[in-house]
Amino acid sequence: MTTTPLPLLHARDLPTTGGQLWSATAAVHALTAEQESAATEPEYVRLRRLLAPDRFEPAPPRETPSLENAFSEHDAFFGVARSHGPAEVFLRTLLVAEIDTALDLARTSSSLGPTERSRLVGGGSALLSHARHPGGGDLVRSPDVRAASPPDERTARLRWACGHRLFFAHLQAVTVTAACAAEAADAAEQAAFLDHTVLFCENAALAMRHAADFAPELYARSVRPTMTPPGVGSGFSGLQTRDHYYLVRSLEALRTRVLPAPVAAAAYDRLADALERLYGAHVHVCRHFGGDAGGSLRMEAGEEDSGTTGAERARQYAAMRVRRVRGTKRAA
Repeated sequence: MTTTPLPLLHARDLPTTGGQLWSATAAVHALTAEQESAATEPEYVRLRRLLAPDRFEPAPPRETPSLENAFSEHDAFFGVARSHGPAEVFLRTLLVAEIDTALDLARTSSSLGPTERSRLVGGGSALLSHARHPGGGDLVRSPDVRAASPPDERTARLRWACGHRLFFAHLQAVTVTAACAAEAADAAEQAAFLDHTVLFCENAALAMRHAADFAPELYARSVRPTMTPPGVGSGFSGLQTRDHYYLVRSLEALRTRVLPAPVAAAAYDRLADALERLYGAHVHVCRHFGGDAGGSLRMEAGEEDSGTTGAERARQYAAMRVRRVRGTKRAA
């Protein structure tokens, strides 16, 4: 569905400490220090060319064959290549995904409001503008959408792919900032990282809504058929999302390492609320595309019990994940 793969770092190469993350932001800050913020198509293209890794080392398989095959099929469908490299690749590809989304917003009309569009493409800039690199402003800004055309079959497919790529990049940012929070030296630092985690949960929810921001009939006619054999294996599913698999593991590690201080506990509670909104966005997409009346592709392929609807299954799954996050959260 896309021609140029987005080289997202393999999750095991992502930064896991504040020091690693700030080294990555420093490298990207140095790379973009002389750049104007992007708000028009030529500016987007110039900035994308600067940020996109021109060479990257493919990441070798890291999981069992059955899991790796499922992850790889999902990556390939959405135009993602898993790379091995320095931590700055994480931030560079996040910004590239945001630029691609800005270009998509300029091309195809959106139901998101101005503030939502700005947040959708502003997460990478938020990291770059952290206290270590103040005054950077928004490197990627929401475009002028007045000339955007309504989605059609071609642009709906492009939006589905582009929105998912941004969603994956945001999930990586949740994983990174949650891991940094788990390793924080004190409660104030932990709360600061958790606030970034909340931001990226909310941005990921927006990315999911953006990916599905077109008419249900376009999905039924032009998108859903591409996610069935022979294009992909039977039962193609969001459960094949590699970045969500690692996000869950990162959050489970964080859960028992929240420091015993009110500021950290309050930040963790905000994270649990943000995760509920993130999973709620997935339920919204299921319902928008008819999931209240039928099953998911996985259920229709017989790989899950089909005694319920796709939207209800998504709600059950969301509730289970949020319950786990809201469980025991104090370090021993």
